Amino acid sequence: MHCRRWIELQRRPAVTTMPAGALPTEARPQQIPVLIFERAQPAYPEVWRGSSSAQQWQRASRASAPRRSAMLAQAFLADTCEAVRRMPWAQPVVVTDGPQRSVPKGVARWHAGRGPFVACLKRCLHRALAQAPMALAVLAAAPGLPPGMLEEARQGLGGARAVLGSSDDGRLYLVGLRGGTDLLPADLRACDVEKADRLRRVLMRAGLHPSFVSPWFDVASPHGLLRLRQLLALRRLHAPATAKALKELGLGKVRRASQVTTTVIVPTLDEARRIRQRLAELCLCPHWSEIIVVDGGSRDETVAIARSFPGVRVLEAPRGRARQMNAAAVEASGDVLLFLHADVALPLDAARWIEDALVDPEVIAGAFRTWTVPDGGRFPLGPLLHLADLRSRYTTLPYGDQALFVRRKTFLEVGGFPDLPLMEDLELARRLRKRGRIRIVRACVQVSGRRFESHPIYYATLVNLLPLLHRLGVPPHLLARLYGNPR
Repeated sequence: MHCRRWIELQRRPAVTTMPAGALPTEARPQQIPVLIFERAQPAYPEVWRGSSSAQQWQRASRASAPRRSAMLAQAFLADTCEAVRRMPWAQPVVVTDGPQRSVPKGVARWHAGRGPFVACLKRCLHRALAQAPMALAVLAAAPGLPPGMLEEARQGLGGARAVLGSSDDGRLYLVGLRGGTDLLPADLRACDVEKADRLRRVLMRAGLHPSFVSPWFDVASPHGLLRLRQLLALRRLHAPATAKALKELGLGKVRRASQVTTTVIVPTLDEARRIRQRLAELCLCPHWSEIIVVDGGSRDETVAIARSFPGVRVLEAPRGRARQMNAAAVEASGDVLLFLHADVALPLDAARWIEDALVDPEVIAGAFRTWTVPDGGRFPLGPLLHLADLRSRYTTLPYGDQALFVRRKTFLEVGGFPDLPLMEDLELARRLRKRGRIRIVRACVQVSGRRFESHPIYYATLVNLLPLLHRLGVPPHLLARLYGNPR
């Protein structure tokens, strides 16, 4: 009897006693150290002189500049720590070279130690990688950093040994390593970590192929501080501590970056791979008064990624690029509509080109030239991709991948995009040309060559022949079959 009872007990699954509120080890996300670098004595006086008007600076005492700079730096640190803490897998660690800055509750503090920044970076990353298989380092001078950027960096380390984050002025705002600090060359210099592209070349020479995450910006110049204030006014950033500090310092209000309001409309369908970088680029430009993502029923994480960006409106519409863009145009509030595909990147000065083109009242619409680039890496037949760019240089009837911009009033008057499976952009351009001029600006947008890489000559030739075939009466549904799914 006792033997039978003993056998039954052995067959039962073991029960593990755990403390109340504890999770099993497999349910806990792996903690990754995220180092937040901060200087004890921020050098922001020159930022104050350039950010506000001359009268504001004259009224402010020069003796108060260090106190004002320290107040802003404290707000930067608080917002960056909060962004890191929002990620369930992140373990925030503040790295500072002095005890002056207060650290949020529950956040560890590491002393940077003596020596140049590059030595401190290597030392702290080595300490972090001794505790976890990967580690990230960000700058506290990048307030409002979307948590999605950190997630993108973590995922990037799944396929690469190193990831880099570059601000739009080329400065480094994020570094991530997987495996160990032996990846960093022993002769790494301070100038190598000032610019992201310079560090990329150094890592490439060491046999690594680092990946880049979406761009962001830092507040290291008067222009950076002005952009910060503009983006906070547009509610594109979630940085409550920084917004409060700027308001207390009398820098909460800011003039509009442009008199013309422009709404950027991005139609999407299963664009999770590209939408984060595209929205990061758009959110950094204060000239766009509104950003709308209109989705046609994505089955991936496109909608979730788009909703993670503050200030970005996400709409849903029936599938079809024309239907999606028309639905967003009705909801838009801007004077000008800019239609941007998810695989097209605007030039940094795109807003200036649009404003200059529409200064002429006879110009009702316009577009950019295209420059097709390989999708996600090197392509041995890369020069052939530029055959697809020829048409954008000799015609005034733009395609949709040329980032078409049009006055909203005129767009609605002509009925928007026709509901066609293909060539809806060309048909709209023909309607617009009857109302006024269409100007093709000299700047280029970068277009992904994902469609052309499989058959570059076929698709490049087809792109240049589609308008002729459409004019000869070939039905749009047949052209769509030749071209493939236009999304």
